[in-house]
Amino acid sequence: MVSGARPLLIISRDALLEALRQDPATGLYRLLAGLSRKGHRIILTAPEPERWVPTRRHVDQALVDQQSLVGEVRAAGGDLDGVYYVPRSLLTQDRNRVGALRDILRRYGLEPAAAILLSSSAPFLKAAQSLGLATVEIAIAGRPGTRLVTALENLAGAAGPKASGN
Repeated sequence: MVSGARPLLIISRDALLEALRQDPATGLYRLLAGLSRKGHRIILTAPEPERWVPTRRHVDQALVDQQSLVGEVRAAGGDLDGVYYVPRSLLTQDRNRVGALRDILRRYGLEPAAAILLSSSAPFLKAAQSLGLATVEIAIAGRPGTRLVTALENLAGAAGPKASGN
């Protein structure tokens, strides 16, 4: 990672949605916007929907969620790069997770040390660790881990003011 550069934050969309459902007043959008303003790029990951069904009369809920999350972070003054949909497969899901993370790193032109995965999925965390990404296990629905808001507050505190480059 370039000195002074902020790590790419790869966040589970489902963990974010769950955190918002559990406590909508936590200021998650403001935290994400603040991290974005400090120089972090932020992308969400989600399982590819079983069926994409957007039509003229029906909008796919995955796309509605994506538009809503991007819009809320923008309204709070930040940028969310979007949602990366990880392909589903019963037989190759582990390979799909690793492949998705490699693809994200390739698209951003980053090495694994320049990214952090925040997720509640043990298999996804394991895939990230196998590639050398830093990980934070996010607690949802009574499972162990760190609350997403706490993890983002820790990242915001660690980021401090952005260093200016010469």
